Formats: sequence, structure tokens, C-alpha cells
Amino acid sequence: MAAAPKIGNVTAGLMVGTALLIDGVQFLLSLTILLLPFSLFLTFIAFIGFGLWFSLCGVSYMKGGGKKALTGAAAAIIELIPVVNALPATTAGVVLIIAQTRIEDARSSIGKTVTPRTVQAKARLERMRASRASRVDSAREQRDETQQARHAPANDNAPGAANDNTASREGSTTA
Repeated sequence: MAAAPKIGNVTAGLMVGTALLIDGVQFLLSLTILLLPFSLFLTFIAFIGFGLWFSLCGVSYMKGGGKKALTGAAAAIIELIPVVNALPATTAGVVLIIAQTRIEDARSSIGKTVTPRTVQAKARLERMRASRASRVDSAREQRDETQQARHAPANDNAPGAANDNTASREGSTTA
């Protein structure tokens, strides 16, 4: 079985819904200059709240080169700019962090799911390796036998071999 994602569908939906609510309130607060400090305060609370929420879900901001930390910081900085904070940057940041987390989860679970097909493929691979090993062993034995036959000492019963040996013996005794 594959491991459960860090952020489930329900949690992701709640996060995006909360981010949309915060962005809506910030849009209304940014309409008047008098309520702008409350909008900035809400940005600070949202940044801390979502950081805590992602941490409780097991999301690491620094895993994957810190892209999630940069995404969250960019969303917070956009929300701190007075006129630009009317844009849904908090929602965009939350959606991007969720997407990055899901991509990391998918990459980490590749190859870990055991299905009947993977079991069959593994068995086929083992059979192929065993077959190759037996072919290599038989080729090695055949090569060794050929080399032994090539480098074996000459047979004493071969024609001409006895004459050479006896001639060398006679030459050594007469001398």
C-alpha cells in the first residue's frame, strides 16, 4: 500500500477555504485606509497560522530546496503591500505549497507500491538473471576445458614421442 499523503483532500480543502476567507476579509479591509492596519495584522496572523497548520500536517518548508518557504514568504510579502494585498496571494501561496507537497509525496512513493504486476516483473527479472548466470557459467567451463586441452602435455603414446625420449635417454647414457 502507498503511504497516505501528508495533506489529505479534506485538509487541503479546509486550508484553501480558510485562505479564501482570509483573502476576502483582507480585500474588504483594504478598501479603506483606516482599516489597513487590521489587514496587515490579519496577514501576520494568517502567515503564522498557516505555517503552524502545515507544520502540524508534517510539511517541511526546507525540503526540496526551500521552495515552500519562498512561496509562503512571497505570499506574505505580497499581502503586506497596501494596494496589492487585495489580490488573493494567501490562497495562491497555500495552493502552491499544497501542490509542492503532493509532488514530493508522489516522488517519494514511486517504486514502493507492491502490486501483482510488480511481483511478476521481479520474478521474471530473477529468472532472467539466473538464466544468464547459468549461460555464463557454462561458457566459462567450456572455455576452461578448451584451454586445458590446448595446454595439456603431449601424450607419450603418440607416434614419434617415444623415439625422441629414447634417443635422448640413449644419448645421455653413452656420453
